[in-house]
Amino acid sequence: MNEDYYNGQILRFRTFRMKCRISLAELSQASGISIQRISQIELMDCPVTPHLTELLTRALEIVLLRRSAMAALNIADYREQQEHLFDAISETEVITDG
Repeated sequence: MNEDYYNGQILRFRTFRMKCRISLAELSQASGISIQRISQIELMDCPVTPHLTELLTRALEIVLLRRSAMAALNIADYREQQEHLFDAISETEVITDG
């Protein structure tokens, strides 16, 4: 285990991920790196290679871009339904809409 971990140090990468509320599972899925390995990297318990750095930074961007795209879709959907948000609809309509 890296000595820096015992000194209470972690990578800034971890604080950024947590600030953005990106889960280890999301990052793992986007990067192809296991949750355990990402955690070890963040806690400075395993060396960070340039390849891992590239995979993880690219994965962060992928997650953030996906969220941005979903937010844009949700805003468009909201604007479309805004005037009808308090109209009653049947439960089966909700189920079929997803």
